[in-house]
Amino acid sequence: MTTPQLKLVRKNEARLPFACGKTLFQQKINAGLVPPPIKLSSRAVAFYEHEINATIAVTIIGYTDAEIKDFVSNLVEQRKTLLDQYMYKAAAND
Repeated sequence: MTTPQLKLVRKNEARLPFACGKTLFQQKINAGLVPPPIKLSSRAVAFYEHEINATIAVTIIGYTDAEIKDFVSNLVEQRKTLLDQYMYKAAAND
């Protein structure tokens, strides 16, 4: 299993590949067509760049909205295992 590079991008940067405005981007997040952001502080959020790139890729290859929602749901579920992946990687480097 490959551990993704954890680069965070702010909302405006995450929105650019979708070529849409702020309102439509938020609607896509609310509809489950874009992974939700993670909270950095009480007033700041960011997105995992690899999740945005993966979502763009499945959109380009023609996934239906239902398939994209399932894909995004799986991406969000995988967030729970990120810590375990990094702990394993760190232990292997010792």
